[in-house]
Amino acid sequence: MITIDVQIHGYRKGHQLLGSSIVLAKDDQAVIDRLSDVAGPLRPKEQFIPYLTTYPLPSGDYYVIARTWQDLSVPRAGCVRTKSLLVNIQSWSNKAILATLLRLIESKDLPLEEDAVRYDLIEQHDDILPEVSRFNANEFLEALFLEESKPIVVFDAPDPEEIAVHLLTALWPSLRKRFSLSTFALSPRKIDGRDLDIVFAPSNAKARFSDWVGRRIDGRSSQIERHRWTKELVTRVFKESAPKLLSADKINLLGSNDEANPAALRIALMWDELISSMDVDPTSVLSLLDIVNSGRVNSVEAIRQLEPKLIESIGNAGTVLTSNDAWNFVSSVSRKLKGKNVASGTIALEKLVRHLSEKSGDGLAKLLNQPDPDSVIKALIPSIAKGLGDAPEVLIKRTLNNIPVEIFAHLIEEGKELAKFVAKDDELIYKVRIVLSEIDKSLAYNTGKALLPFIVDDSQLPLAIPIIRSLNLNEVIKEMLWLRDVNGLKSESLCAELINRARQVDGINAARDLIITSNSEVDSDKLLSLTVNPVKNDVVWLINDGRLSSESSASLLAGILRRADDEQFKDLLSDREIGCCIVSRLKEDSIDLLIRAVNKAELPIDTYVKVINLVLPKVDGASKREIAENAIKRCLRNRLDGDESEVIKSFINVSKDRVNFEEIIREGLNICVAADIASRNLTIFDDLKGEIRNNIIVRINVIALVLLERKIMDLTEEAYDACARLMFDADHLSSNSLSEAAGVLMPSLMLARNKPVSLMVAALFPVVYRELAKSDTVPEQFNSIFFFLDWDRCKTARKEITRAFVLSKWRPGDLALTACRCGDATKIIKQLSKTYRGKEYILKIAKDLNNYNVETRDAINPIIKEIINDWD
Repeated sequence: MITIDVQIHGYRKGHQLLGSSIVLAKDDQAVIDRLSDVAGPLRPKEQFIPYLTTYPLPSGDYYVIARTWQDLSVPRAGCVRTKSLLVNIQSWSNKAILATLLRLIESKDLPLEEDAVRYDLIEQHDDILPEVSRFNANEFLEALFLEESKPIVVFDAPDPEEIAVHLLTALWPSLRKRFSLSTFALSPRKIDGRDLDIVFAPSNAKARFSDWVGRRIDGRSSQIERHRWTKELVTRVFKESAPKLLSADKINLLGSNDEANPAALRIALMWDELISSMDVDPTSVLSLLDIVNSGRVNSVEAIRQLEPKLIESIGNAGTVLTSNDAWNFVSSVSRKLKGKNVASGTIALEKLVRHLSEKSGDGLAKLLNQPDPDSVIKALIPSIAKGLGDAPEVLIKRTLNNIPVEIFAHLIEEGKELAKFVAKDDELIYKVRIVLSEIDKSLAYNTGKALLPFIVDDSQLPLAIPIIRSLNLNEVIKEMLWLRDVNGLKSESLCAELINRARQVDGINAARDLIITSNSEVDSDKLLSLTVNPVKNDVVWLINDGRLSSESSASLLAGILRRADDEQFKDLLSDREIGCCIVSRLKEDSIDLLIRAVNKAELPIDTYVKVINLVLPKVDGASKREIAENAIKRCLRNRLDGDESEVIKSFINVSKDRVNFEEIIREGLNICVAADIASRNLTIFDDLKGEIRNNIIVRINVIALVLLERKIMDLTEEAYDACARLMFDADHLSSNSLSEAAGVLMPSLMLARNKPVSLMVAALFPVVYRELAKSDTVPEQFNSIFFFLDWDRCKTARKEITRAFVLSKWRPGDLALTACRCGDATKIIKQLSKTYRGKEYILKIAKDLNNYNVETRDAINPIIKEIINDWD
């Protein structure tokens, strides 16, 4: 139901409102009051037929359709009567009611005041209109819709109302509700200072339009078509029985963006024209997309209407256009479709891109080198990658070698077949290495992951290295599993790099587990050797992992040790926790490692001895002697398990031809050697046999010097007795050395009365005594032993030695031995009898003599008996 209000205007003491069914706002009423009167003065006796005026009111609430009659019933000339219909502006713009409204104001009689009543209309369709044939509408429609928008005055049109009805019917809603016209005007007409859009005037009124700023059209002249759409517009407005400039779909296309602008019609016409040309020219879609993106149409509706043709056009581009043109088409369509929800169009474009990528490389490279600030080309990468992956090898390589590194990487990331090809081509492998070094880390990581499944051979190592070095633990293990399934982990260099990465990400044990649990086709020992380095943690794992056979464990261990540098080797075998275990795991045929162990490592001493005993039988010559000599020195500094004497003597026997005995003596007796060890060493020296012992004996002076350097007499009685025996034998083999030893040690021995050194005194004092007896002067080396006041220096010596024994804890029998060795037993024993507590000490000597040899007993017993008899 549509409500129509009516106002009647006419002459009553001037032109005024005579009747109304509605009260309007003041501004709206003022407009109707003015436009309901005739425009311009009539000439005397001039008459006109009733005419139409249509216009919107300033408030925008109502649209007016008015008919004006010349009122000849009043005496005043130029008076009119007007019936104005007021319809809701939305109803006017959207409903087909023009024909109905015209019938309400169609009458030969003047309207009366009582005609100002409200109507309620049921919507009806406009009538079928006849063709307008007498009016040449070319210039009229061109001025109205195809050229700069200006108000139009048409002079001497053959039937203005017929023209107006066709035009109002043809207008689309948004333009119709703001459009204004008058089919008769003797001068310009305005609303709110704006000229009506169209006025029709007789030719005799031209003078009154002298200041007209709009278009002037002669309604009776013929005009040529100046625009390509002129004929189409004439047909739509004046030829068709149901005039319509815009169909419903074009109205929807324009949406609310046309702003009632006649230029919107040009957009619609352009749209139709481009749609029609798409069958022969796919690039027409580019202009259509420009319209979509212009903001002048409803983009959602435009895409909906365009989509079927868009898909068809994209599908044709691959065959209709040249390669370069097709790629340019792809680039342009992609940019123009960006942000649009055109799923089917996107699919069609992707299909085209794959097709072109498979067939055309030069155009593709050109496209990929274009600036891409809005990432449109980047969005095509997946499709390009798929298509290029199926292209001929020559085309793939030419394209990849002529595109930016980032695009190269994205193509590999997106194209499985492309990645597979690149991973197997030596030239492209080199290219990828450069690419990965130049792109950002995130892209390099993703590109590497795409390539990784196809890196299965050691020849691909240059490509694999930067990729593997970016993997996390899970990815490392996944790649190792893949290689195991593909080639049984036989690509050693790749496996080594993966294992190295596993170690970096704290996953070396996971890598070992994978290798150990792999099938028999995998060379586990060879791969495991890559997982172990010469460091303690790896060796501990190797020793303790029960899944390894003893043979594998020993073999791997040997391999680790052979790879170790000297510092690593030393650290491993010197470690108290694992050193012994390492040695025990080594097979006897690992002689190179055993030799290295004794030469380079600081093994625990007992382990060291065991290794020496393994090594010595397997080496000859100088190496054997050098190993033994080093072993002697070390053993002399340490306690050993088992028979220490036999161990050391066996090593000395091995190296006897090259042993530096002075070094051995110093090594075994110096101040840094513990007293118990030095004591043991002295007894060992004494226990040596033959020439070896003689080499010790002739260096008795060195032994004396080293003992003196120890500062204190801290050795055992057994050791000092052993030293004394060496000194006894030195008396025959090297008297000079013995004499030097006496000079060195005797001062200390004479003071060491609480130490068990009496047998050494028995060995050295006679040397001093004999020298004193045969020399007129005291030898220089003996000056510090005694303080000589008596001219009889031997007498002084006898007093000192007897006093020393009496006041010491020395064995009494050793004084008897000393006396015998001096060759002056009677004097020494008699001197003893004169010494404080000497008689008591003589009895001790007598009692102790049973522990000495026959010669000593036979020499001393008679002297003691004689002295004892003298006591009686």
